[in-house]
Amino acid sequence: MAARSFESLIDLPDLTSEPLADFSRTVSGLGPDAEPEINLGAFRGLGYALVIESALVIIGSAGWMLWHILR
Repeated sequence: MAARSFESLIDLPDLTSEPLADFSRTVSGLGPDAEPEINLGAFRGLGYALVIESALVIIGSAGWMLWHILR
């Protein structure tokens, strides 16, 4: 598979050339009050997915019951 490159108008810095010296910039760094920050992004996404799936199941079940009532 051939790789092709082109000039981009977006200037992205090369983050791999210099090491990350500021440890507060890590994913689970220190919060504003200098306490360790707990990253809950994955659990928040799971919660949103659960709410959306529950709403779809409720709407689908209501539609199924309405279909059987009208038949």
